[in-house]
Amino acid sequence: MKKERIFWGLFFIVSAVFLIVSRMGVLGDIGVFSLLLTVFFAACLIKSVVHRSVTGVLFSVAFLCIIYARPLGIESITPWPVLGAALLGSIGFSFLFHPRRSCYHHHHIDSEESVETVDGAQMEFSTTFSGSIKYVNSDDFQSARLHCAFGSLKVYFDNAVIQRGEAVLDLDVSFAGVELYIPKNWSLVNKTSTAFGGIDEKNRNDSSGGPVVRLKGKVSFGGVEIVYV
Repeated sequence: MKKERIFWGLFFIVSAVFLIVSRMGVLGDIGVFSLLLTVFFAACLIKSVVHRSVTGVLFSVAFLCIIYARPLGIESITPWPVLGAALLGSIGFSFLFHPRRSCYHHHHIDSEESVETVDGAQMEFSTTFSGSIKYVNSDDFQSARLHCAFGSLKVYFDNAVIQRGEAVLDLDVSFAGVELYIPKNWSLVNKTSTAFGGIDEKNRNDSSGGPVVRLKGKVSFGGVEIVYV
């Protein structure tokens, strides 16, 4: 929390300096709004590098390219081609680097992503400009809300039990990659809305008679992979 406050404190201070400097005409034709966005995405880029978040790095660079497309002469690849490349690159890296599970996953020290084991009936996960792994251990799982933006989120539900016959997963995914690992006996009902994104299922088998999981929410410029384990 202290690091987050320092990060955003410095961001607003630098933004204030750029705002005054821009009004003095020192920076030429670069607008105030472009300068503020530059500071923001440059800060996000630095933070993503520190946290080793490939998704954060790719999208920060993509948005900087969009802001300076005209001076750099790269208008032909902005905005959608460069955003699409960032999205595909993020999804590609999420496929290449899967976490390795073990009996001591509570104590990962060298992991590039934060790792947490949670329990309870209702839960909420939020990841922004970073990567995280959640292991759900619940004897009465009912619902989970997953928010992920400009990052990656992996959630393991293989140690969760649905006692009431039905559970809900509410997704809010934008410019990010999410992986959900769920038991093979769960039956998934997909009610999500997608825009420039998609949901893919792997290893699915016959789950007739098992509990029902209703997937709802939205996926924008992102990808969700559901793996049955």
